[in-house]
Amino acid sequence: MRNFDCFVGIDWTGAKSPVKTKSIAVAQCERGRISPQLIRKSWSRQSVGDYIETIIENGKRTLIGIDCNFGYAQSIIEKQIGHGKKAFDLWQCVEKYCANDTNFFAGSFWDHPEYTSYFWQQGKKPEYFLMPKRFTEMLCGESGYGWPESPFKLIGAKQVGKGGLAGMRLAHYLKEKHPTDVAIWPFDDNEKCNKAMVVITEIYPRQFIRRAGYGSQKIRNHDDLNSILLALKAEKFKAHYHSDHDTDAIIAAAGLRFLCGDLESIPKPLSNPHANRVLLQAEGWIFGVGYQ
Repeated sequence: MRNFDCFVGIDWTGAKSPVKTKSIAVAQCERGRISPQLIRKSWSRQSVGDYIETIIENGKRTLIGIDCNFGYAQSIIEKQIGHGKKAFDLWQCVEKYCANDTNFFAGSFWDHPEYTSYFWQQGKKPEYFLMPKRFTEMLCGESGYGWPESPFKLIGAKQVGKGGLAGMRLAHYLKEKHPTDVAIWPFDDNEKCNKAMVVITEIYPRQFIRRAGYGSQKIRNHDDLNSILLALKAEKFKAHYHSDHDTDAIIAAAGLRFLCGDLESIPKPLSNPHANRVLLQAEGWIFGVGYQ
C-alpha cells in the first residue's frame, strides 16, 4: 500500500451525551519526526466527520486511526444479518435503524428487539452470555499488546461497544458521500486504499504504548508521554496539559507514522495481515497487529 503524507489519531466515544465531549480527542502529524499536533476543541462525533471531510479537500493523503471496532466476530454478523454477510452489510443495517439518531449515535440498534440480546447492557454478566472475540483481538492479546474490550459490552467505564457502532455509522456516512476518496481498511482492499485520499482504520492505542515499553496504565504524565514519543521516533510534545484521551490520540498519530515508516510504500506485512480476505471483510483488523 502507498504510504501517507499525514497521520491522524482519534480517541472516540459512543455515548449519547454530552454531544460535545472531552472524551473525543484528535491529533495529527506529517511524515518525519515532528511531534503530533493536538487539535484542541470541543469535539462531537459529527464534527469529527466534518474534520475528515476537510482532510479530503486538502490534497494530502492521510491515514486516520480511530479507536473503535468497525466489525464483529464473523459468527455474530452471520447470526445478526445472514450467512456470507460482510461488515459493509452490518453498517447498512445499523444505519437503517439509527437514521433518526443524530451525531452518529447508535442506540436504536442495540435497543432494537432483534439485536438487543447480543449486548450486555446492565447488571452482572450472565453466565450464558458469550462475547466472541475477533481474530485480530485474540492476536493482539497473544502478541503482548493488551486485550481489547469486547464490542458486545455496553456497560461500565471500559465499554467500547457503543463507540464501535457509532464508528460504523461514521464509516457508512463517509463511504456513501465520498465513495472514491475514502477507503476503510481492510474492508476495502489495498487497490482501493491506494486510490483513496483518506484511509480510515481501527486502532488500539494500548498497542503503541506497549510497543514503547509501557504497560497498561493510562498515560497522563508529561514525561511518560515524551518517553513514548521518543520510542516512536517522534519529537517531544511541548504542551504540559493533556488528559489520557489527549495522550491516546497523540500517541496513536505518532504510532501510525512509526509503523508506516519513511518509504514510498508501507511494509507489506502491515498492509497484508495474515488472515483470509473473507474474515477481514467481516471482522476488520486492528492496524499493526501481527506486525513485529
